[in-house]
Amino acid sequence: MKLFFERVFAFVCILCVFTSCEVEFDPNEEWKAVTIVYGLLDQDEDTTFVRVQKGFLGSGNYLDFSKEKDSIYYKPEDIDVFMVSHYFWESDDIVRDTFWFNYTESYQKEDGDFYSGNTPLYYCVTKGRLNHTEAMKQTYKIVVRNKKTGEETTASTRLIGDYDIVTPGSYMQFQNRAGKQILNCQWYNINSYAASNNQGVVAKMYQPIIRFYYKNDGKETFSDITFATQFCKNTYPGVLMSFNLELDFLLDGLKKELTGKNCSKTDRASWFELYILSCDLNLYEYYSYSRQESMQLVDKPIYTNVNNGYGLFAARRQSIKMRFTYIDEKVVLALNEFFDE
Repeated sequence: MKLFFERVFAFVCILCVFTSCEVEFDPNEEWKAVTIVYGLLDQDEDTTFVRVQKGFLGSGNYLDFSKEKDSIYYKPEDIDVFMVSHYFWESDDIVRDTFWFNYTESYQKEDGDFYSGNTPLYYCVTKGRLNHTEAMKQTYKIVVRNKKTGEETTASTRLIGDYDIVTPGSYMQFQNRAGKQILNCQWYNINSYAASNNQGVVAKMYQPIIRFYYKNDGKETFSDITFATQFCKNTYPGVLMSFNLELDFLLDGLKKELTGKNCSKTDRASWFELYILSCDLNLYEYYSYSRQESMQLVDKPIYTNVNNGYGLFAARRQSIKMRFTYIDEKVVLALNEFFDE
């Protein structure tokens, strides 16, 4: 299963074409652009990226529009993209900090029905500006301002508070439970210091992954084995989350990742790391609305938390981890068949 918060661009592209399906309009009216924003805020990341593009309402062939760069992207001189913050208890007309986003076209989209040249993104170096005590208490609002019309498209989110992995500690040791080899993982939904100081909010969904480092053709790389997502029903702090990692599931995942590769051992001391990824309510709801849960085709409404536009601006965490200094012998033995030494 892919990481639930890495589904970044596909749904946004769908928005560009099918926005009109959820809105009543006169098919003969003048062509009208609708601003679409997609961004994820993570205080552990050095740089924050935001994608800004157009949807469209009006007459004409939408698939033809989507093939033209100027039809689905604004020219950089036509808009300002920035982020402002204020303490969560203050009104949103107060500005405590401002983050200006720069334009880049470094991301290359795959060929398809939509324009597939260099894809415009906006970025801001946020390293050190989001993870200190006061920053964690604030609400962040992304703003796309159209210089021609003066209209603003906005969305707000708070950061996810710090949470700590309690078990299994640095030892990867699977235990026999009801005939299955289990590694129990536990973490609090937010740690006590963050909760008592209003530093961030409780995440709504978590996902454990095991990251395995190795060499492929002599170059170090890694593979992530993803486990089932865990939903947090409570917004209050001090809730202990728990998940049982099964050895067979881990080994099956490693086999799929390593088969056919020229693998050798990494030089680093820790081959494995446990990550607990998370996202806030907005990203969870976006994920829930956009996925198909059964074989039956269902007409789902488009999820958005953007004002005067469509899209998503939400928070996630990807760097809460624990390194294993001891690896279960059962795992080591299973890996030996893939090593060429």
